[in-house]
Amino acid sequence: MRNIKDKLVGLDPNFNYRGIDQTRIETFSDAVFAVAFTLVVLSSTVPETFDQLRKSIQDILPSFICIVLIVVIWYQHYVFFLRYGLQNTKTVTINTFLLFLVLIYIYPLKFLARFLVELYSGLIFGMPDNFMDDFGGNMNSDNMTLLMTAYGAGATLIFMAMTWLYRHAYSKREELGLNEYESFATKVSLWQNLLMSSIPFFSTIIAFFHPFGHGAFNFGFAGFIYMLYPPVMIVFGMKMRRRSKKLFG
Repeated sequence: MRNIKDKLVGLDPNFNYRGIDQTRIETFSDAVFAVAFTLVVLSSTVPETFDQLRKSIQDILPSFICIVLIVVIWYQHYVFFLRYGLQNTKTVTINTFLLFLVLIYIYPLKFLARFLVELYSGLIFGMPDNFMDDFGGNMNSDNMTLLMTAYGAGATLIFMAMTWLYRHAYSKREELGLNEYESFATKVSLWQNLLMSSIPFFSTIIAFFHPFGHGAFNFGFAGFIYMLYPPVMIVFGMKMRRRSKKLFG
C-alpha cells in the first residue's frame, strides 16, 4: 500500500512530483527547522513565580506567531523538494543559505513578535507604566530601527532565497521534463515568493526612513504592514487560479 506522501493528498494533482523519495537534503533541513522550533520554545524560561508565569502566558501569542511563520517557510521548502527533487550543488548552496537565515532569524522574530503584541495591546487597552522595562528599558528609536530593519531584512532574504530556488528549478525545466502546466506553476511559485519578500522589504523601508516620525506609531505601522499578507496572497492566488483555468481549463 502506498504511504500518504505517495498519495499526494491535498497537493496539485496536475503536477508530476519528482521528489517523492526523501533525500538527505530534506532530512537535514527538517532537522534545522526542528531546531528553529525548539529555539522558539526554549526562549521562554520555566516560570518559578507568579510574575514569571504571567510573562510566560504573555509569550503564548508571540510564540504562536513565530511558529506560524516558520511553518509557512517549512511548507514552501517541503513543496519545492517534493516537486523537483533537485540535489545538485547549486540547490544545496541556496538551501544552506536559506537554513542559515532561518536560524539567525529566530531571536529577532521572537523579540519583535513579543514587542508588537504588547505594543498593540497597550495602544488598545492602555500602555502599562513598566512597558519599556520588560524590554530592558532601552527600546529607543535607534534600537527599534535596528530591530525592525534586521527582522525585515531577514524575512526578505528568506523569501528571496525561496524565489532563487524556484528560479533555479525553472532554469532546469527541460532537464526536469516540466510540461507547460508545471512550468506555469513553477513561475507562479516564483512570483508568489517574490511577492512575499516585498512586504517585509516595504516594512523595512518604513522603519528605516521614519515617514511617520520617530515614535511608536511609525514602528507600529511598519509592523502592521505584515497584516497585508492575507489579503495580498488571497488576491494573488485568485488571479493565478483564473489564469490557470483560462490557459489549461
